[in-house]
Amino acid sequence: MAVAMTACGAAKPDPADKAQGPVVFAAASLTDALGRIGEIYEAAGHPAPRFSFAASSALARQIEQGAEADVFFSADEDWMNYLASKNLIDPATRRPMLTNTLVLVAPARASFQLDLAPGMDLAGALKGGRLSLADPASVPAGKYARQALQHFGVWASVEASVVRAENVRAALRYVETGDAAAGIVFGTDAAAAGEAVSVVGTFPADSHAPIIYPVALLAGKGEGAGEEFLEFLGSRQALDVFTAAGFGTVSNAETPGYLPPK
Repeated sequence: MAVAMTACGAAKPDPADKAQGPVVFAAASLTDALGRIGEIYEAAGHPAPRFSFAASSALARQIEQGAEADVFFSADEDWMNYLASKNLIDPATRRPMLTNTLVLVAPARASFQLDLAPGMDLAGALKGGRLSLADPASVPAGKYARQALQHFGVWASVEASVVRAENVRAALRYVETGDAAAGIVFGTDAAAAGEAVSVVGTFPADSHAPIIYPVALLAGKGEGAGEEFLEFLGSRQALDVFTAAGFGTVSNAETPGYLPPK
C-alpha cells in the first residue's frame, strides 16, 4: 500500500531506486487524492509511493535543507519558484497540474450565515470566535485566504481573531472540532471533511491569486522511480481521481501519449 511518511530517504536514481518506489513531497490538501492514486499505481505493479504531506512551504524548506525526495507537488507556484531559483528542481519536468477553489467553512451544526461580498461583517459573524487559516505568512492556502479577505476589505477587522495553522488540513481540523467558529480552506478539503463542516460560501476566483498546483521532479532525479510516477500523475486514471476529489485540471495536465501499464 502507498505509504505516508514524515522522514524521507531516497537513493540516487538507479535500478534500486525504482524498486523502492518514489518519494513524493506533496501539499497537505493532496493527501486523500494522492493516497488513492498511490494505491492504483501500486496495484498496476509499481513499487508503492512514499508520501510526505505537509504545507508546501515546509516541504520546500526541507528540500532546501537536503531532504531526499523525487517529486515535489506544491499548492502554489511560489514555492516551486523558490526551489527553481535554487536549482533544486528539474525545470524540464515542471508543469501545472491542478486548480482548486477557496471556501469559507463552519462547523456543521453551527448556524453561521454570511454572504461573501465587499464589506461583509465577518468579524460579527464570528461572534467572538476564532477564524482558522493555514499560516498566511507562508502556507499557500493561508496566503490565498488573506488575499481574499483583503480583497473584500475585511482582513484588518478579523486579523486578531485568526488562528494560524501549520497547514490547510490543520486549519480544517479547528473547524471540525469546533475550536474555530469558521475557517478558510480549499474546496477539496471541505469536500473531504464530509458532514463535519458546512460550506458557507465560495470566494470568487478574482478575489485571490489563481490557485495552481505545479509538480516537478527534483534535480538529478531523472530516469528513476519519480519519473515514472510523474508520468502516471498525468494519466487519465490519476486525473479522474483528482477530478472526483474536486480538483480542476489544467488543459495540458494529461501526459502526452501516456499508456497505462497492462
